Amino acid sequence: MKMTTLKSKHGYSIPCHDCWEGQEKVLIVCHGFGSSKSSPMVQALNQEMPRHGVGVFSFDFPSHGESSVWQEGLRVPFCLDDLTVVEEHIRATAPQAEIGYFGSSFGAYITLLYLSRGQAAGKRAFLRSAAVSMPRLVDTWVDDRARADLGRLGYFVPEYDYVREMRITRDFLTDLEENDVFACYQEGLARLFMVHGGRDDVAPTEDALRFAQAFGAEIRILPNGEHNLMGEGELEQVLAYAAEIFR
Repeated sequence: MKMTTLKSKHGYSIPCHDCWEGQEKVLIVCHGFGSSKSSPMVQALNQEMPRHGVGVFSFDFPSHGESSVWQEGLRVPFCLDDLTVVEEHIRATAPQAEIGYFGSSFGAYITLLYLSRGQAAGKRAFLRSAAVSMPRLVDTWVDDRARADLGRLGYFVPEYDYVREMRITRDFLTDLEENDVFACYQEGLARLFMVHGGRDDVAPTEDALRFAQAFGAEIRILPNGEHNLMGEGELEQVLAYAAEIFR
């Protein structure tokens, strides 16, 4: 694995992990909210996918992982722009490479918005525990304490045990309101493959099923799975499904 940085369209550096060694296929990985390119899921992909002839390229969203920016960079358009920069880098490096996408939770939400632009090079996307109702999920975090902090600090910190302190601004909340994947996405933009836990209490299973039915996505439900899909045998099932799709 090589560590590298790319220059964002907004002036900051995008920290990346490059596990792509010239394979004809490469998977761009978008991590979940509050996670990073070093998450257990991404590390597992780095190990497994090259065995099937698929390279892996992951990066940190703004305000995540090793990103140098804080709340000012946590914007939906910035995340989309960074994904664009990563894809442009891959296309410039190997124009013939077949690109695919692997998005977890918030990363799946961003992937769907990115595909909605209609300019993505890849035509297959794997959505793990997809937060297809991300705007509504985050809205549940905005309680009286959060409103007070928004007025006093300009941001609030969700009461979750994230790897890095996540600071939610009004601008980010507005971005979410303006980017509903149910309104933005159109069937046929890409082949979508979803895997979701039947006991996901973060990104509700019924929302994932509703999205899959509306847009023709193939979906597999792991009955006992929670949001991270790291229960007994679940990681192996996710990896096997991803390998089946992309190899």
